[in-house]
Amino acid sequence: MNYRQAELIRHEGVRVRLTGYGAASGMDAHTHDYHQLSFLLAGSIRERHGGQEVETDLPSFGIKPAGLDHANDYGRDGAVILAVNIDPDSEMAAEMGEDWHWQARRPDPSLSGLIALLDDPSGDPSGVLTDLLALARKPAMERFVPDWLEQLRARLSDPDDAADFAEMAAEIGVHRVQASRSFVRHFTIPPSLYRTRCRLARAIGLMGRDEGLAEIAAAAGFADQAHLSRTMKRQLGRSPRDMRELIPAA
Repeated sequence: MNYRQAELIRHEGVRVRLTGYGAASGMDAHTHDYHQLSFLLAGSIRERHGGQEVETDLPSFGIKPAGLDHANDYGRDGAVILAVNIDPDSEMAAEMGEDWHWQARRPDPSLSGLIALLDDPSGDPSGVLTDLLALARKPAMERFVPDWLEQLRARLSDPDDAADFAEMAAEIGVHRVQASRSFVRHFTIPPSLYRTRCRLARAIGLMGRDEGLAEIAAAAGFADQAHLSRTMKRQLGRSPRDMRELIPAA
């Protein structure tokens, strides 16, 4: 298993860890002796349990009760996951529930702020943990996704596709506003933010290589290194240099 991990906080039976998983890495079937709430911050994950499988690259949270047997695979660019690990005898354990699931969630700009607060030694850890648990809500999503929308999503995730969203929508014969509304309804995230998320994942996937940040920014579709830095700090609460320390070497 190829990963690096930083423990952000340990408080009354709860540990919060930020983990960077290497590109195309995976974990064989295993269990935890704690409940786990995971936020997929960047990249993608495919998780398997009991003959079922969930795969996502959307902003998502996953819930696993203690003792659940599961295996994981991470995509081309790996993944960055914030995990809240809760001891079964902690008072917060009652908030977790007992079912295993991954669920796309609507992007919440407060999440990166909460991550930053975890590094504040004078902060309120109990309050931050409560807020993290409160973000794990199931939004309503439509299940059937039209083929044209899947095609649009695939193009937005392609770092070599330079067309803007309006051009993509016009090529498939859908007005850009209608296309944007449908994208949010089905995937919980606006197309522009999804494309930014995919570019961040590509940048993170390249950080395990011996390349400069300017070259990584260009390869991932950012205007320059400063653009990458602003975006990563705003979306993930970490600078590229800090994030690079979390990403395993390729």
